[in-house]
Amino acid sequence: MNAAVSWSIGIDVGGTYVDVVAVDGAGGYRRQKIPRIDSDPAVSVLAALDDALHAMAIAPAAITQVAHGSTLVTNMLLERRAPSIAVVTNRGFSDLLLIGRQNRADLYTLTPVPQTPKDLFPDALRFEIAGRCDASGTEVEPLDPAALTELANRIAASGAAAVAVCLLHSIRNPAHEMAVGEALAAAKPDLFVSLSHQVDVAPGEYERFLATALDAYVKPSTRHYLDALAAGLLARGLPEPAIVTSDAGLRSPAAVAANPLSLALAGPAAAMSGFHLHGIGRHEEPVTCISVETGGPTTDIGLIEQGSVVSGRKVEIGGLSISLRATDILSVPVGGGSVVQINQAGALRLGPQSMGSLPGPAAYDRGGTLPTLTDALVVLGRLPATLAGGLALDTAAARRVMGDIAETLGCDVVAAATAVVAAAATTIAEGVKAHAYRHGIDPTGVRLIAGGGGGAQHAAEVAELLGSDSVLIPADSGVVSALGCLAAPESEASECALDLALSDAAWPALMKAVQAIAVQADPDTAIAWSLEAVYQGQSAALEFPFHPDRDDAVTLARRFDQVHERIRGHAFARTARLLRLRGQWVTRPAVLQKTVGAETLVTAGESDRIGPVAIFTETTSLWIPAGWFCRQEADGTLEMLHTREPETHRHKLKGAA
Repeated sequence: MNAAVSWSIGIDVGGTYVDVVAVDGAGGYRRQKIPRIDSDPAVSVLAALDDALHAMAIAPAAITQVAHGSTLVTNMLLERRAPSIAVVTNRGFSDLLLIGRQNRADLYTLTPVPQTPKDLFPDALRFEIAGRCDASGTEVEPLDPAALTELANRIAASGAAAVAVCLLHSIRNPAHEMAVGEALAAAKPDLFVSLSHQVDVAPGEYERFLATALDAYVKPSTRHYLDALAAGLLARGLPEPAIVTSDAGLRSPAAVAANPLSLALAGPAAAMSGFHLHGIGRHEEPVTCISVETGGPTTDIGLIEQGSVVSGRKVEIGGLSISLRATDILSVPVGGGSVVQINQAGALRLGPQSMGSLPGPAAYDRGGTLPTLTDALVVLGRLPATLAGGLALDTAAARRVMGDIAETLGCDVVAAATAVVAAAATTIAEGVKAHAYRHGIDPTGVRLIAGGGGGAQHAAEVAELLGSDSVLIPADSGVVSALGCLAAPESEASECALDLALSDAAWPALMKAVQAIAVQADPDTAIAWSLEAVYQGQSAALEFPFHPDRDDAVTLARRFDQVHERIRGHAFARTARLLRLRGQWVTRPAVLQKTVGAETLVTAGESDRIGPVAIFTETTSLWIPAGWFCRQEADGTLEMLHTREPETHRHKLKGAA
């Protein structure tokens, strides 16, 4: 092993595989896709890293950075198997989390299910305390020190490992929340505490309280994982990991442990960094793309609009609507492990139940007995005999479980498998449409970028349903999330709550808030600014760019009107109100700022591959349907194009390279 070369390592852990990529400063690139060996992600990551470094012939002393993305928090919020937490709120408000918003996701349910599952914070673990600040932050009722001590002792004796402190108007005046936090720390130093003013600075008690409660809920397990990972890396002579967060930035383990909810969409965010790296690197002008990454339980759909990854302020996970800054991802329950069902109307449905990696699909021969999308692909011959990492597929087992579906449908096994794959493509396509239209993007004709273990299996069929004729498959698309870990910069962000009319009179107060954030960054560092605003009387804010050095109230109002009209179809002749200011700056540039690596699928410049045909690689597999053709460029990127206008497409393909 040669320790003279410095390497950066990107690691992504999913439900079935741990992906490891390594790059050096001279353009060297290596990658491994290794099956998980344990339900504990830290054990799987460290074991996979050992195997990968041995196979790559990289010495630990040669590694200068480890960047890591994980679905740990996502899975915790989906599965909800962690112990319950305690919640502290103002007297008379302990039921606020259960009441939620009066939104009805299912209009035809006679007895609506509460938005927030009660078992996360049961009655016995919800505590109230007297004391109040008003909407301006003025204290109208002080905390009673004796009552505060008594409350802290009760919580310490409750057995709860974590507590969320959610007091009204704490974003205006956090003094009461801080006092509660100090009392809890004194009563039980090892108690995990989340304070709402540190989790979310925006108005909206329910949204802030829920985000804080979920932050506390995932805190103990996240800290355990980060500590185990950091200790394992240290024991191997490797550096402390940089952790990918939901907004596709890298942060230290300490920063992430203090706010673990920031990892809620870390895995998909890493993938979006990888997609952005590939999609934008091929074009001089800003482009708009839609990404489709299919893994084990879900397909994650993301947007790159005019060269920028689309971010949002609301995350939907497991039926919970969470206030969180994150790449704007829509997940649909279609993945390799998605269970195939037939409902009472006789229609095929995939998910949301997933077989995961253990036991996995029946074809994995690990004890799985339910039919999945992977089993359907095996029956159709669209997967290789052995997946990455030596995972052999059992065709007989796949045919057996798909036979149950065929019998119910009254057809043969191949027809049943074909119907399952078609249903998967349809579900993904409908998700793409919903997500794109929500952001004012017409998906017709927009290029898809496919990744993950199964994205390239379904992308062309999804594109055809959308009316699009182009699919881009990056080199090593099967490890796009691990690549994305190295394409994410280390960054810091700061936010503050506002309540200002968008007018000249409010400008001094806005500039004061700008300065308060700017002093946190290096004076020579460029800061990306954004604002969130609503029209007077609205509650759902929209985010838009802000340039303090050249904007004024008129340009800001015009920009907000344009964003509102594009996304919501109209603009009002009303004054807007500013609710939040955000500044973000890079503290260390991304390791990867251009595409690297290539798996040879077809030789660059070779005659086009015409579908229908399956192509198998070390890290992924893809399907070229009838009516489509593809070829690979010198950088390893594969493009699939529809054959209805082959000469035009050939010209487009060459021009995009």
